[in-house]
Amino acid sequence: MIRIALVALVFLQEDGVTLRYPSAKGPTDKIYTETKFTLKIEGSEQAVAFVRSLHPFLSIEKLQLRADGTRTSDGKKVKVDHEESRVELRYDDEDHELDYAKGQVPPAGLDKDKLKQMLWYMAAGGRNYSLTPAGEYKSDDATQDHNGEAMDLIALGLIRMPDGAVKEGDSYEKEFKGIRSEKGKQGKWDFKQKVKVEKVEEKDGKKVATLAADLTGKVNMPPAERDANAEEQWTKCEAKMRAVIEAGTGRVISSEGQGKVVGYYRSPAENGGKNEITMTFTVEGKTSVK
Repeated sequence: MIRIALVALVFLQEDGVTLRYPSAKGPTDKIYTETKFTLKIEGSEQAVAFVRSLHPFLSIEKLQLRADGTRTSDGKKVKVDHEESRVELRYDDEDHELDYAKGQVPPAGLDKDKLKQMLWYMAAGGRNYSLTPAGEYKSDDATQDHNGEAMDLIALGLIRMPDGAVKEGDSYEKEFKGIRSEKGKQGKWDFKQKVKVEKVEEKDGKKVATLAADLTGKVNMPPAERDANAEEQWTKCEAKMRAVIEAGTGRVISSEGQGKVVGYYRSPAENGGKNEITMTFTVEGKTSVK
């Protein structure tokens, strides 16, 4: 019996598996998701205040979203709905929270309160996005910028799929470009992902593969969009991801990611010193089928 099991294991490894995200409509999965986010802005008091004034989102210090819901895919579009969720948010030095259940009526005054809008959107909004079998991602949020794109990739633990069949222990690399940019600009991400096939095994009669990946990236900013006064100006990201993928169907059994997006700017100041600002977006996410 032991010898038969060993022979089967060898056959499994030699045969390899082909991995792709879903290319056809699949079942509705009950899932649990969790997202954590922090924003740290460093620099002079005046510079930090100016940056935070640019958008309400930049006054978020940290948030945590936990949700039970469903995920459906038709092979092109993925839809995540929240059935129950909880958002905890620290905003402008104050703590806020919201519990949500599907069918709940939006709170009064939502259209006049940006903070309430953010809490409600996070708790009730879920996610809608496109995902190709190879792993090309695009959020349905047309207002998303380059930072949001990178943070989505990290939080969802999205790993680009290999070109051919892979076996346990194999490694591969993928280089790809982002599709989002800052409003009114053209700079987009140059991403690189290094992936290792940590494990290929059989669970409940199906082959599944565990992939681990390191993601790095830098925004390729056209010269015309660089501040003429800047001595140094860049946006970079780095992250670690892991995903368990069902071979054949492409169903994601679980995924997770942890990483950060960092923007840096430095220029001479009128007083002979330096104008310097660093923005660090830290994000963690996990999704698992219940």
